[in-house]
Amino acid sequence: MLEVARERGVRVAWRDLGRRNGEYHSTGLILLNPKRSQTVQRVTLAHELGHAKYGHAWTDDPSEHARQERLADEYAAALLIDAQDYALAEAVVGPHVGALARELGVTASIVQAWQRVARRRRRSA
Repeated sequence: MLEVARERGVRVAWRDLGRRNGEYHSTGLILLNPKRSQTVQRVTLAHELGHAKYGHAWTDDPSEHARQERLADEYAAALLIDAQDYALAEAVVGPHVGALARELGVTASIVQAWQRVARRRRRSA
């Protein structure tokens, strides 16, 4: 993910962010919390790259915030989960989101985002 960030002109730094995993600044900087696991840092970086891709700005509007978070998660899922890897993981561990997340090296929210996108694609096919 660090290489993806570099390719997109986004800088990455680590700071203790308390309870937050990461944050994106419109200056092209993503901050990651070094106190989180490598998996959470990787997922957070992919998620924050989604915010950067879409040019999201901070908002206090709950529905807009939820929309931005959903888009960033779906972007992260596309970066982190390959369809063949997902199919193999599901064949090995079944449909349980937590088991899939462990098998794929991501978080449950990213598996759920990948599944949402896959369902939309199936419906539109």
